[in-house]
Amino acid sequence: MITAIDFGCYAIRAAYRSPATSSQITLYSERAEYAMLPNQDSFREALSDRRIAHAECDDSIVVFGNRAGLVRWLSRRPCAPLFTDGGVPTKDAPARQILSVLTKALLPAVPPPGSLCCLTVPGGRERGSSAEFLSRIVTMLGFEPLVVSSAESVLLAAGAQTSFTGVAVVLGAETSEVSVCRHGVELAARTIAVGTNWIDTELAKQFRIQVWDEQGECYLDLESVRRWKHDQRIHLRNGVGERDKSLSRLYGSMLNQVATTVRDLLQAPQVKARIGNERLNVICAGGATQVGGFTSALTERFVDHDVAGDILSVRMVSDPSNAVVRGLLIHGELEQRRREPLKGAA
Repeated sequence: MITAIDFGCYAIRAAYRSPATSSQITLYSERAEYAMLPNQDSFREALSDRRIAHAECDDSIVVFGNRAGLVRWLSRRPCAPLFTDGGVPTKDAPARQILSVLTKALLPAVPPPGSLCCLTVPGGRERGSSAEFLSRIVTMLGFEPLVVSSAESVLLAAGAQTSFTGVAVVLGAETSEVSVCRHGVELAARTIAVGTNWIDTELAKQFRIQVWDEQGECYLDLESVRRWKHDQRIHLRNGVGERDKSLSRLYGSMLNQVATTVRDLLQAPQVKARIGNERLNVICAGGATQVGGFTSALTERFVDHDVAGDILSVRMVSDPSNAVVRGLLIHGELEQRRREPLKGAA
């Protein structure tokens, strides 16, 4: 059995083919966050009345995943992320336990022997401790873990028209990944320590988009920023208000780093040796790419940083949020085919 799970800092997504119908893919998604409520009768009754599953931890009630968003009306305190600083937290015991519970819920139960699970790691494969923790969870559930980069997965999911050759850019919540591949083989890759959470935080600070909890503590209201940012009327090139213009500037700062990273990777000796002067397509994925005017904004940055001559086109994948997990599933199926002849020879 082949499964895939994309551990994103915004959402955790899992996919696998239905055992009954191989052409049908089952896809699940859970928000990577949790809410803490006081362990009081009134809160427990409210959750029970609305059939919202929860857990009790010392003097708190914990609601996690997609259900965390259903309890915002009970407490104005923002939800806590399951991943901190782009990786698995080392000192947040509830978050680590929730990650284990969510992974078990997302993956099929009782997999057959030899089942493979391809996964991504928040912050890229360089995050050794995160990769070890998440791989251990997957192993305990009966799967063989295989860590794959997000960008490489996107090229597998959406690069058939270019023979799986090109540049893949994945903009995540905490980090972004860039990968250069030729015929499905990754030649060079890099993780950039900036994502959309930085943009949301800066906007909330600049425009004082805040929320206060019951005790009067003030928090940045990042959820409001995200809702505004995904309004279809928002466009990076046609902004009229101050907030629109700030969004464009912040995106520009992030895309400057993407453009310079692409330039550096294309100049790497191992890439030059295999690609030469061939112009490459750039494929973009991640929730941040869905803002209006994204491809034009990135193209402008390529021009500004003298990369446009190496680029043939810039395009978004058709399903930016699920492209990574679909690519992981493809990677797992290709890996299984690669191993089958080896088993026969043995």
